[in-house]
Amino acid sequence: MGDDVLVNRITEPRDGIFDSRPLPMSVRDSAIDFDVPTMVDVVVERCSTVVFTSHRRDEAFLERLRASVAQNAYALRDVLAGRVELEDVRLDQVLSFATVQAQLRIPQKSMQRSYRVSFLTQWEMWTAHLRRRIEREDLDRDAAADALAHLTRVILTYQDHVASQVAETYTRDYEALSRSRAHVRQNLVRDILRGEEARLTASDMAILAYQIDGHHVAVLLPAMTEGAATQLADGLRMTAKAYQTMSYPLALSSTVVWLCRLEPWGAPGLSELCRVLAEVGVTASVSDPQQGMDGFRAALRQAEEVERVRAAWGPLNAPPVIRYADAGLEVLLLQNDVLARTFVDSELGALAVNTTEAIRLRETLEASFRFGSHVAAAEHLQLHEHTVRNRLQKAEQLLGHSLQDRRTELQVAIRLVRLLGDDSARQETPQGGGKLGRSL
Repeated sequence: MGDDVLVNRITEPRDGIFDSRPLPMSVRDSAIDFDVPTMVDVVVERCSTVVFTSHRRDEAFLERLRASVAQNAYALRDVLAGRVELEDVRLDQVLSFATVQAQLRIPQKSMQRSYRVSFLTQWEMWTAHLRRRIEREDLDRDAAADALAHLTRVILTYQDHVASQVAETYTRDYEALSRSRAHVRQNLVRDILRGEEARLTASDMAILAYQIDGHHVAVLLPAMTEGAATQLADGLRMTAKAYQTMSYPLALSSTVVWLCRLEPWGAPGLSELCRVLAEVGVTASVSDPQQGMDGFRAALRQAEEVERVRAAWGPLNAPPVIRYADAGLEVLLLQNDVLARTFVDSELGALAVNTTEAIRLRETLEASFRFGSHVAAAEHLQLHEHTVRNRLQKAEQLLGHSLQDRRTELQVAIRLVRLLGDDSARQETPQGGGKLGRSL
């Protein structure tokens, strides 16, 4: 057994319980070539899918999570290698993420669980790495056991050091936020959205500062922070001639703004609201007008459903501002993907094949339905009228019936193909359908 191992075995840990001494010299070098980036990826993936499930699509949140995990991972490596003392470890990104969790009202038990998942993962990967090093160095049994035990003590010591500071930061920030009027208001809005507030007291109404029994329109801003959304809301209120506005963060970089009128919304007001949103250049999903507390909740649900349609269309096909009224059919069609795909398969047959030719035929068919004539469709598509006529004849041949027989069903099916994307359009010719010919 090496002298360095013996010294470490007989020296008492400084705290009596935890031990932050570096690994024995015989295996300390193994920390230098440890694959930290891969470990960061694994920890982030586990934490986001096991603990932070409601934030796993929030890119800003995931960036903060990754920064915290990376700082912990590299710092632990340096402690294990003896490069830095535990007391000198920088934790600014780690503590900043604790503040983010407090701001998002993530329960403390979830925060604590994320650290358990994180350090268990790190222990597993460090142990596997050290075992491989032990096998290469052919260390004797006592030295190997001591090294693995010491690795575990250091990781547990580091976890204790970090977790205690994180808990202190989280508790301090959470309590401070709980005392602020803005966060009391947010908590009240959250309870309303969850259906936990059936009736509001006079003090609730004063804190809310929003006419909850009025006529609401929700504007979901998927790429805007609460601060920026609140500033935008002031301009929207004046433009739409709304009585009040309410901003509520859905994620770090996603916010919903409600605009309230005491009288019902009219078409001109909604049109003006959408026009301004488009002029400002923001991405927004706009609900239909809704009334009362139930309408307050329903408006947000509608805006979220429009966002789902936007995601299905993709960034290249979706317009920046989408109204629920303009995406209502898509929202309905997305309620059951299996039935939607079955409908597409039944109505389009060979036209559902995911080929360039099938896409051209679907686009021509849609334009013909929309504009009502070969000439108008040709002008819209910038094609010769004969080309449009030939494509429509080809589509009719593949469908096996007149285009007018199931006009409505065909229009819906074509919209569904675009909405469902590549998953709805098959790669092979459907059974019983003719093969698509050469491009027209």
